[in-house]
Amino acid sequence: MSLLDIFRSRKRSAGPPPSAEESTRPLFVLDAEMRTDVGCVRESNEDSGSIRHDHNAGSGDRALIVVADGMGGHNAGEVASATAVKVVEAAYPLMNQHPAENLKRALEEANDAIHRQAAERPSMSGMGTTCTALLVQGEHAYSAHVGDSRLYLIRNGSIYLMTEDHSAVMELVKAGQITLEEGRHHPDKNVVTRSLGGREQVEVSTWPQPLRVMPNDRFLLCSDGLYDQVEDNEMYETVRSQSTGDACQRLVNLARERGGPDNITIAIVAVRPVDETFDSKAPATRQVEISRR
Repeated sequence: MSLLDIFRSRKRSAGPPPSAEESTRPLFVLDAEMRTDVGCVRESNEDSGSIRHDHNAGSGDRALIVVADGMGGHNAGEVASATAVKVVEAAYPLMNQHPAENLKRALEEANDAIHRQAAERPSMSGMGTTCTALLVQGEHAYSAHVGDSRLYLIRNGSIYLMTEDHSAVMELVKAGQITLEEGRHHPDKNVVTRSLGGREQVEVSTWPQPLRVMPNDRFLLCSDGLYDQVEDNEMYETVRSQSTGDACQRLVNLARERGGPDNITIAIVAVRPVDETFDSKAPATRQVEISRR
């Protein structure tokens, strides 16, 4: 199955409309975890991330996951990434309506906020951050993305990269000058061509249409501190074989074992089928903000 097939499957699998009874039945339960680590070389962690997870016994789970990788001296990168997460997270209630448009707008507002801070504080001039956001709501998932943090989908025995890096290396790959594998070791592999806060306006990348979520899907969001050190097939094997929390920690450990030259942030979301053990008394809202270590 190609990435295009994944999006097309939404139409093929639509089927007849559900009955009134079916439409009020939860479709799945989301299991989301996140880890961050300073790595083995950096003195501070400029990554930020958060999970907002709402549970509704009548209509199922809803979650917003955000990963941001900041850049800029004198802790400005930390400020930029934290601002991005805070602004996107604040827009979460608005995403009940027009989720794709409001998720995209949230990243644009984050760009405005970071750019304004940089203009007002000379010590933060030039700061910016990547930002990759995933919203799972109802039967569908939505994404908005700037920079080179990534979002993967693990489905039916395969791993798919669901975002395109906004980086100098990806431009070379698209031009056919190097392969994606060669790009892993290119000296400009960490040079981004697009970031939040870098310019007054930013182009936010989104999917052409919502992704139909399937039971047993796994989503993986991460900063480049992970995928620069860990191969896609290793991510796949780890995520499919372990719990979300254990998989996050195992991937952090792998990146550290290979030198951990950058900050490492990972979020994993598992889409679990609803079964007879579904707990209708689960907490209504869960919020996770990662602490820097």
